Amino acid sequence: MHSTDLHLEPNEASDLARVFDDDTRARFGWDRAFVTVLDEAAAEDCLALLVHGAGEPLDHGWEAVRVHADPGGDGGRTEDAEACAVHDGHVYILGSQFGEKAGPLTARRSWIARVREEDLAGAPGGQRVPMELSRLRFGLHRAVNDALTRAAVQLLPLGPRSRAAYVDATIAHGAAENKRWAGRVGSADQPINVEAAEFRADGRLLLGLRYPVTADGHPLLVEVHDLEQLFADPDAAPRCGNVWVLGDAGDTDAPAGLRGLDTRGGDRFDAIVGDLDAAGKSATVLDDHPQGGNAHSQHIRFELPLTAGGGQVTSERVHDFGELRRVEGVAVDAGGHAHYVIDEEGHVGLRTLVLE
Repeated sequence: MHSTDLHLEPNEASDLARVFDDDTRARFGWDRAFVTVLDEAAAEDCLALLVHGAGEPLDHGWEAVRVHADPGGDGGRTEDAEACAVHDGHVYILGSQFGEKAGPLTARRSWIARVREEDLAGAPGGQRVPMELSRLRFGLHRAVNDALTRAAVQLLPLGPRSRAAYVDATIAHGAAENKRWAGRVGSADQPINVEAAEFRADGRLLLGLRYPVTADGHPLLVEVHDLEQLFADPDAAPRCGNVWVLGDAGDTDAPAGLRGLDTRGGDRFDAIVGDLDAAGKSATVLDDHPQGGNAHSQHIRFELPLTAGGGQVTSERVHDFGELRRVEGVAVDAGGHAHYVIDEEGHVGLRTLVLE
């Protein structure tokens, strides 16, 4: 395992995705290029490139490049970027749709944005990148909860502290302030925490949920349809479809959620799974379910069947990180090397595992 420390401000890095074709990387003298997101920044300032000099050994030659975007005058009121994915010439970024560790849920985290990959290539020269931003105002929360209900998935019960902090408090705030989103969070809902995203071969977006998980502690994936509509119409409501369960990851004693996703094409995916929230940080989810802090971070692989409409799938374990926690994203390069971004105090950790 090769290790590199990169310094960014703020330093809360989440997720990882490959960017740029061979010609673009060669123009800059890179052989590898990834995008990551920084969750303490607004959407327009959350992106960073992690690039590697051509010919350098894997534990040297890395550089972090901040990316600043222009959301067209609609910036400054978003936070908590947690997932990124690349599809059809665009880099997509998602807010967590969640809330602070003590609640409530917040509309500032309910958003999706995208930038063009070719515009992103101008970021090392200091250019501000145009960004399309769609404020979902709990629309994705509503769509995911409805999809979980339709799929009849038995979920880890929402504890009384979490219900009060995340559901009841959000409903009360929306009603008291007459918010546009009032009514989109229901009393029977689960709060959702999106920390991973990737695209299926047919263009459907696959969301990886850190929370909730199944009653047996298994991670959940939910498909989102018609992303174009969300950017074309500011009032469009997200639509979710199939729900998938990674049936051999996590268990009742150590429930595991999704932390990162990457595709190798053909509906084959690499994923990071891990705990439901960080222990020792006053997380309300862990107040109700202390076992939610037990799961190790693991790199797993799975494949989704083309013809099935959701359900349980199996996975294989690639690597267990043991006591190394806060593994936030994975991307596998053309040489088969798995790269991970580690959210560490004071810096962003990049790890590379040379796979046989």
